Amino acid sequence: MKLQTGALLVSRNGKQYRVVECYEDSISLMAVDGYTLFSCRRLFVEFSFRPAAGVA
Repeated sequence: MKLQTGALLVSRNGKQYRVVECYEDSISLMAVDGYTLFSCRRLFVEFSFRPAAGVA
């Protein structure tokens, strides 16, 4: 999955997250409907999230 800053992702439980920062080995995400901000490894994001379809 190609990830870039500003991309919108959807977790397995349907919650939406915005990509805040992208690095070679980690990605920072922020919940769209809240203030939760966290960083995780790229592999975790690719396994646990999918791109949001049709949402700008």
